[in-house]
Amino acid sequence: MRKDITYISGVPVEKAIQIVENCFFQEEETELTERVVRNAEEFREAYLTMLPYRRFEECLDRFHAAAGRERFSYEGRCAVCNCKQPFIVDYRFAVEEEGRKIPNWRERLVCPNCGCNSRQRFMIQKIFEEYRPGKKILLYEQNSEVYRKVIRELDNVIGFEYIGESAQPHPECDGIIFEDISALNYEDEEFDLLVSNDVFEHTTDYQGAFKEAWRVLKPGGKLLFTVPFNGNDDQTEKRVEMGENGKICTAQEWYHTSPIPGGEPLLVCQIFGWDILDLMKECGFCNACGKVYYGIKDGYLGYLPLYFEACK
Repeated sequence: MRKDITYISGVPVEKAIQIVENCFFQEEETELTERVVRNAEEFREAYLTMLPYRRFEECLDRFHAAAGRERFSYEGRCAVCNCKQPFIVDYRFAVEEEGRKIPNWRERLVCPNCGCNSRQRFMIQKIFEEYRPGKKILLYEQNSEVYRKVIRELDNVIGFEYIGESAQPHPECDGIIFEDISALNYEDEEFDLLVSNDVFEHTTDYQGAFKEAWRVLKPGGKLLFTVPFNGNDDQTEKRVEMGENGKICTAQEWYHTSPIPGGEPLLVCQIFGWDILDLMKECGFCNACGKVYYGIKDGYLGYLPLYFEACK
């Protein structure tokens, strides 16, 4: 962004963003787009294809930095509320680049009405798209906005929380179901759709967890999930190993907040690479792929957001 441009002087940041958006894109380019990726090379090709979106984000970063505000809004269409909303953006979970804070677009862009961030809104939209009357859905979460929004709209939805293999639930967790993702207490072929948002990274036995997911899915069923992922790495980075006395960290400890009140933080045991797709096939899935997505109108930003789809 050129510093000598003065025609947006005095224009509110939100309006300036709309000006830049109209300069960058045609109307159809602001709609949700998805692209299948199966390896590091295809991921890099997707990066180059979607480079204009990256440049758009850089403009947003600089606009907000110049405004000097800790909180701002981005107008977009919320798939949960089915209407336009002023999504909230701040510097929570931000990273620094060249001395400038960069918003975590994937974890922010929070809808002020339903309370869901960009990642959550997108996954709820996918659940709504996949649902048909009579389908049974299992969510790998229960004490979350995603679960609460889905059960209000759809029937036959079950959820649970995973807090580690040996962790004990907090007394304040009445009504919450707890499951070991490597040994689920559900019948074979019980569900049509499984959805897991950043859960599989918290067990060293992720192969067992994928096998369990395959077991409880009906033929033709689908698993949608997100995990910490390095799109440029072919191999999963294992950050934790099992020793005689429990887990031993082989990299700097990284924790996710517990999904339950008062719960212990959950250790991230690995950052997945593209070998995850071969593992899914070894566990029985007939087809598995990654999908990068982006949607300016819907407020699905962050470079590059990605989720996985595996079919039985």
